[in-house]
Amino acid sequence: MSSYWDGVDFADTTLIGSKVLDDKMVEFFFSFTDGDEQRFDSLSIKGLGVLLGKAKIQMKMYEYVLGFALNGYAKMGRDAVTDYLLNYPQIFEGEITKEQGMRLDSITEPYQKVRVGVVAPNYSGTTIDNKNYNLYESDAQHIIVVFWSTDCEYCHDFLTQIRKHLDLKSDFELVTFALADDNEDVAKQVKKMHLTGYHFYDDLRWESKAFLDYHITSTPTVFVLDENKTIVCKPYDWYELKDWLKLNNLSY
Repeated sequence: MSSYWDGVDFADTTLIGSKVLDDKMVEFFFSFTDGDEQRFDSLSIKGLGVLLGKAKIQMKMYEYVLGFALNGYAKMGRDAVTDYLLNYPQIFEGEITKEQGMRLDSITEPYQKVRVGVVAPNYSGTTIDNKNYNLYESDAQHIIVVFWSTDCEYCHDFLTQIRKHLDLKSDFELVTFALADDNEDVAKQVKKMHLTGYHFYDDLRWESKAFLDYHITSTPTVFVLDENKTIVCKPYDWYELKDWLKLNNLSY
C-alpha cells in the first residue's frame, strides 16, 4: 500500500483538487478492496491510514484528502470507514495547532451530526397528503428515515423490502423524503409501493432542509432511530438492515 504513493509529493499543494490526485486516490481506494466485500471496510481503513499518514506532511493536503475520502465513503454508506475518518487518523494530541483543529472540525461537522450514536436532526412539516408531522414529537419505538428518488430502482427495492418485512404500524414508523418531479410523482410511487407512514417532498430537492440537515449526498440513504431519536443504524441495503434487526432481536 505504501509503495503505491512513491513519487507523489504530498507537500505540493498544487495537487489539491487536481484530477491527477483525485483519480489516483479513487484507484487506490478500490485497488485492494475490489471483490472482497467482507473485508472492504477493514482494508479501506488500513489503506486510508497509510494515505493520511503520508498526507499529514502538509496539513492542507491532509484536510483535502480527509474531506475527499469522507465524501466518497459516506456516499457508499460505509459507516465504519466514515467513523474511522471522523477520528482524524494519524493525527495525535499536541501535533496540530488550534486553528488546524478547527479547520478539521469544520470539514467533519456535517458528518458528525448524523453519525451513529447522536440524536438525529429534528424535522417538522406537512406531508404530501397534508398531515402535520414532527419527528421529535413521535412516540414510535423505532423510526426509519429514508431519503430516496422516485426514478431510483434501488430505492424502490429498498423501500419495498422495508414495507414487506417490517410492521410499519406498530414496531416501526416510516418517514421518507423524496427527490421527484413534483408532489404527484411522489404520491404515485408511494401508492404503487403501498407505503404507509409520513412522506415529504420539497421543490428545493437537494437543497431542502431535511436533505441539508442530514447531509444527504446520495439516494437511498437510510437512518434507523430509537425512541430517543438517536441514530442507531445507517444501513447500506436491506441485508445490512436485516442483520441489525437480527442482532437487536427485532422481528422482520
